[in-house]
Amino acid sequence: MNTTERKSVARAETIKALMNVLEENEAVQFGDANFAILQTIEGEEFWTEVSVKTKANKATKVSPAFDPFEAAEKWKAETEIKRIKKAEKAAKKEA
Repeated sequence: MNTTERKSVARAETIKALMNVLEENEAVQFGDANFAILQTIEGEEFWTEVSVKTKANKATKVSPAFDPFEAAEKWKAETEIKRIKKAEKAAKKEA
């Protein structure tokens, strides 16, 4: 199996692992690895998208290998910065 085939199998295995949740939520599949789930919030309907992507496990000349722990830390830091900015904006409005 070549790398592309292994990545495809990895993606398919992840979808298989998520399939019960997708089916329970009556997800609509609209691509090889793309699903939409309808949510009703306060009487209003919203479609949400769930996509499964295989990330690079080896560094190349163009990009580094995907590190989920590094990505999580970056996301947490960005979320905290947004939270602080939002709090500062709210404080200015109150002043």
